[in-house]
Amino acid sequence: MIHLKQIITLLILSTVLVGCWDSRENERMFYVHGIGVDFKEGQYEVFIQLISFSNVAKSEQVNQDVIQSAVNSATGKTFTEALFELYHSIDEEVYWGHLSFFIVTEDLMKKGHINSVINTFTQHTDTRYQTWVYCTDESLSEFLIAVPLLKRSITLTGLADPYNSFEQESFIEPLSLRELIIQLNEPSYDVKIPYVTLKKEWKTQKGSETSVQTSGIGILAPEKFKGFLKGEKAKGLQWLSDKTKRSQITAKVHPSKDDDFITIVLQDMKVQIDPVIEGRDVQFDIKINTTVSLNSYSETLTTNDIRETVEKAVKEEINTTFKEGLERDADIYRLSEKIYRSNIKKWKELHTDGKVPLTENSIRNIEVIVDNIDSGRKSFKTTID
Repeated sequence: MIHLKQIITLLILSTVLVGCWDSRENERMFYVHGIGVDFKEGQYEVFIQLISFSNVAKSEQVNQDVIQSAVNSATGKTFTEALFELYHSIDEEVYWGHLSFFIVTEDLMKKGHINSVINTFTQHTDTRYQTWVYCTDESLSEFLIAVPLLKRSITLTGLADPYNSFEQESFIEPLSLRELIIQLNEPSYDVKIPYVTLKKEWKTQKGSETSVQTSGIGILAPEKFKGFLKGEKAKGLQWLSDKTKRSQITAKVHPSKDDDFITIVLQDMKVQIDPVIEGRDVQFDIKINTTVSLNSYSETLTTNDIRETVEKAVKEEINTTFKEGLERDADIYRLSEKIYRSNIKKWKELHTDGKVPLTENSIRNIEVIVDNIDSGRKSFKTTID
C-alpha cells in the first residue's frame, strides 16, 4: 500500500523531471565568443567566432592538438540576415550568452550602421552589456583566429579580457557595450572606441605568432564617425583619466644632450578639470596629481629634474592629443561635459549640438604635481663605483 509521503515524493520528482524536458544540453551547443562586423558594397559582412568549452576549459594548459575556435563569415542586406546565413552552416544550437567582444570596421562606422548592430545585440536576451567593443581598419578574420601568446586558452585574449593588461600599462581605457550606449545617448559625447591592430613580430621555436594590440582610438559621434587617433597622437588620453593605473613617458632630461633619455612610470593618477567662464569665453584649468617611479637613471639626476621632465612631457602629450581632436571636430577630453555637469545654465547658453566652442587656447593651464618619487632605492647614488 502506497503511503501519502510516497505519493508526495513521486509528485515532486515528476515535477522536477518535467522541468528538464525542454532544457538545452551544453554538449549540443556552440558558444559565440567574438564577432566582427563590416559593411561593404551595400551589405553587412559578419564574422563569427565559435568556441567549445570542452576544449578551452583549462586556462593553464591547453591541448595544442585541439582546435580552440572556428571562424566563418556571411553577408546580408541587414545584420540579422547575415547572422541567419551563418546559422545555415552551423550544425548545433548557437548560444550568445558568452559573447565577450565585438569589433566594427571603419567602413561600418562611416556608413552610420553601428546603431543597427547595437540594437540587434541589445534585443537579444542572451547577450550581456559587459561585452567589449573595438574598432579597426584591418582584416576582421585575423582578429578572430588569433590566440593568446604561448597558445593559452582563447578565452584569455586581450580582446576578451582587456583589464588584465590595462592594470600594467594603461594606454587606452577599455569600452563596454553598456558604456557605448550611454555615451552615444548623452549630450556632448564623442565616444572613444579602442582601435586595435595585429602585431605579427612574435617569434617562437615553431614559427611566428600574431597578437592583438591596442593602438589608439576611433572617434564616434551619434551622427558620424570622426576618424582615428593612432599611436603617439592618442597618448594624451591616459593622463586625463582617473582610471589610468600605470603608464610611462620617455623623454630627455636635458634637451641639449642627444642620448639623455629616461623612462618614468606614472601611477595613481588624480585628475581635476575646472571650467573658467568669462562671459561667452570658456577655458579650462587642468590639475593632475601623480606618483612616479624610475628604475634607470643618471647618478646626476635630481628630484627637480624628474618633476620638470614629467611636467613638460605630460603637458606636451595632452596638448598634442587635444589639437588632433580639434582637427577632427572632436571634444576629445569631454570638456563640454565639465560645464554641463557644473553649470547647466551656461552650457545651455553656449552649446551647439551638445558641445561648447573649443579652440587650441581652450586649455588655459595644465598643472602636473608629482606627489611622490620612488627610485626603488634610498638614493640616486650609483650601485658600483
